[in-house]
Amino acid sequence: MAAKSAYTEAAMMKGDTREEVAFRRRIGFRSRTHLDKVFIEGATRTARYHDQCLRATAQGLETPTAPKPSTFQVAKGPNGEIYTYIPIEFATEVFVLGGQYQTMEIDAFSAIRQTQAVADKLSLDLDLEKPIVTLQFLRDELEAVSEDEADFDGDAV
Repeated sequence: MAAKSAYTEAAMMKGDTREEVAFRRRIGFRSRTHLDKVFIEGATRTARYHDQCLRATAQGLETPTAPKPSTFQVAKGPNGEIYTYIPIEFATEVFVLGGQYQTMEIDAFSAIRQTQAVADKLSLDLDLEKPIVTLQFLRDELEAVSEDEADFDGDAV
């Protein structure tokens, strides 16, 4: 598939021409979107899986097969939908973290920190000049909560 070829090409590029840096950066942005989507996929599919396991146990049936991440995702590009790709080892780590966050095995801070560690490895794989930043939606949510708490604390004085 073209998305996998593009990722592989970007990871193999070692030059520093403007075109090569721009191509790696574009694939890095796509990869960031992919990581965020895999995290959300891990959360939603893990929740569904746990529900299915509970129903299966209650009915005396075998538990279903655990969900696995997708190495391909669909994202919005400047000219419509595009496919994105990241290697399965990165997708699996982030998928599991999304599931752990959903089941409250880890908190938001840990989810961000650990997902960012995966993003840092992916950024090295693509030889990006700056690491991509993942889970911005969760970072924004935490910031909004801490601002609300600061406002509340200020009102209490």
